[in-house]
Amino acid sequence: MCFDKVDYYCEKAREAYCQTEAKGGAALTEDDEYEITRRAGSHIGFFLTWIVRRGFGGEIHREIPEILEGVKAGRLLGVDFFLRYCDGKFWDEDLCPEILPFVVRYYDGGQYWKDYVQWVVEVLCDLPLEFVGSWEDYLQFEPLLDQAYQDYQDDMEG
Repeated sequence: MCFDKVDYYCEKAREAYCQTEAKGGAALTEDDEYEITRRAGSHIGFFLTWIVRRGFGGEIHREIPEILEGVKAGRLLGVDFFLRYCDGKFWDEDLCPEILPFVVRYYDGGQYWKDYVQWVVEVLCDLPLEFVGSWEDYLQFEPLLDQAYQDYQDDMEG
């Protein structure tokens, strides 16, 4: 099951990039296109960073422990992990079975996007798809994901 793809957001990210950088589509370089792709996948990268840091990564990623350690420590941004090691697609195989029900409910159910957008607008005073979240940004956002997971666990128990 595919939860998300960077391709879904590239056109909107490209439009925003061209507007903020005052560039036309024909004038975009390869570096511009990569930056656009990173902006389009930043929100997915945040979620995958949380997955990796909490030990919920799928078996497919256990073959690259040094890369996972880089994500956990902030040496590799989640968006770059997502683009390089997940091919820009967020699949159920990126997850361990234990976390799958939460991801189906929270991420696939649309609440993650709502929480992310609200946080970006209210805390960062920015707009989604117009920036690549930094490690410091992620660390500010991480408690929201922890709380969403705790709320999910409480619902399952209650």
